[in-house]
Amino acid sequence: MFQYLPPLNALRAFEAAARHLSFTLAGKELFVTHGAISKQVKTLENYLGLTLFMRLHRQLVLTDEGIRYQPHVQTALQSLNNATYDLKNQPLHTQTLSINVLPSLSISWLIPRIEEFKSQYPHLFVDLSIGDFPVDFSQQNYDIAIRSTTEPPRGMTVIDLMDEDLCLVCSPKLAKKLSKVSDINKMTLLKHTTRPRLWEQWADSVGVDLTAKKNFAVEHFYMLSQAAVSGIGMALIPRFFIEKELSEGSLVLPFHETFTSPYRYYILTSSSKQLPLKTQLFIDWLLALFSSYRHPSL
Repeated sequence: MFQYLPPLNALRAFEAAARHLSFTLAGKELFVTHGAISKQVKTLENYLGLTLFMRLHRQLVLTDEGIRYQPHVQTALQSLNNATYDLKNQPLHTQTLSINVLPSLSISWLIPRIEEFKSQYPHLFVDLSIGDFPVDFSQQNYDIAIRSTTEPPRGMTVIDLMDEDLCLVCSPKLAKKLSKVSDINKMTLLKHTTRPRLWEQWADSVGVDLTAKKNFAVEHFYMLSQAAVSGIGMALIPRFFIEKELSEGSLVLPFHETFTSPYRYYILTSSSKQLPLKTQLFIDWLLALFSSYRHPSL
């Protein structure tokens, strides 16, 4: 089943050496010699058929392959460590998992899929709430929050979820009135009130002179999608929000210019070193669901 799993000791040696960029410090952490770490790393490199480190004079440097591999190994080992800790210290019983999510993400994406998570982990009671306010885990009783910001929040554990890749959409009726991208200036532009400069940023990105005079503003992407379906105007919306509308044909892509906004989506948890198993289970499930939207570099 797990035909590509390398030796665990080799992975531990690589992760420690990659984190410290030192075989000596990795050996001290794992209570083995410098030579033992070097041997385990070599075993892993032979198994992969790749070089993970460049051994320079008095310096250890990760190769491109090592840089790519490190976060995956670190996440896997941390997940295994957390699961083992929780299994030893927290007997399996009904637990509440409190999640606070952006309104549009909750309505358009998470709620239709949350039953899949609940069926996998029936002992977890999911308490889902919505919000777009700053999160303070010392004051708010959340296990997980999801936010979209231009900079990673501080004072908590932050996990990249995905970029905000936007597509230009409208109703099929409006699309028939468009022959070139600049024709959007004849239409009403639907604006997201918490991202007031998205249209200008999009226009700069795709090389369009934005002269449209008619605007209609709403607060959330879900509201944008409904306004666009109703034929009120053109909208810039993340594709994952509107997969259903695109598949049904109530929204269409009149052009295929792509644009990544300055915002990113993040999974937020408290800064505790040991995440509860229930929290890690949801994070793993969420990352797997969003894997097709995440850029390869993440």
